[in-house]
Amino acid sequence: MSISVVPAHRVVAKFAQQASHLDASDAGDAIEQELRPYVRSLLSNLNPSFVELGVRSAITQLGDPDPRRLVEALSQLEEGRAKEIAEEALHTAAVHLPRPDINARVVLLPGDGESRVLIQQMRGVLGFTLGSQVVLVFVWPTENWQRWLGYTMTHEYAHLVRNHLFPRGLTGGRLIYMRTQEPETLLDAMIVEGLADTFAMGIVEDTSPPWISALSPDVERSIWPKVRRRLAVADPSEIRRILFGDNDRIPTWTGHTVGYRIVQRFMKMNGDPSPASMIGMPASAIFEASGYGPPA
Repeated sequence: MSISVVPAHRVVAKFAQQASHLDASDAGDAIEQELRPYVRSLLSNLNPSFVELGVRSAITQLGDPDPRRLVEALSQLEEGRAKEIAEEALHTAAVHLPRPDINARVVLLPGDGESRVLIQQMRGVLGFTLGSQVVLVFVWPTENWQRWLGYTMTHEYAHLVRNHLFPRGLTGGRLIYMRTQEPETLLDAMIVEGLADTFAMGIVEDTSPPWISALSPDVERSIWPKVRRRLAVADPSEIRRILFGDNDRIPTWTGHTVGYRIVQRFMKMNGDPSPASMIGMPASAIFEASGYGPPA
């Protein structure tokens, strides 16, 4: 296995220092002007569609930073050993789920310190994979951020392995499985999130992410028919709506919670297999063998 951690937050700190004499609006523009080509260069080996997605994400997740506050936050990440924590978590994850054939990079970037989603819901750390070659991780130092960085790295490692086993590409705005040319569905997305959280929780002690238990039994029972009829949906915006909720008809974290409970039900019904042994199973097989139904 070859997974390197790129401390891109150190470079962003230099961009922020250079912009610290500007007013807030000009500083944000100056940082963004430097950040775009830098991130693009880090992702240059990826499919162009993944490159653009990564660049957009880096800009969006940064928000509208005050350069002085950003420099201070990035200094805390450095003092808090962000790079080393990420490396240690990846090493531990690889011991539990060895994949010597994976070659990937983890890019550490600053998140948006004004984002309630990042700070309150994600515990200061947000990550996602670009195929099986890159993980983008956005961090803002908040309470217990180091523990959640370790958790997120372990979670995203499971995604890397899954993406390696089931390669996907972006076509027409949708994720397509390269071997079958079929699109990723809501069921696929829910199951892989459940697998990644089950894997991470088995390794990182004293962590219980809010997204795995966001629904009461009554709410889970009432929302399940809406989720079930959309399991084959392949529209990315609809998948995100069910996974994360829409602050309207779909409660927050619906898809994550249901996906986790499907995985847990599968394990209970099938001899308690390890998440590592399940990572290569098709989502449909896990769902069908789980016998999942909402609480009675």
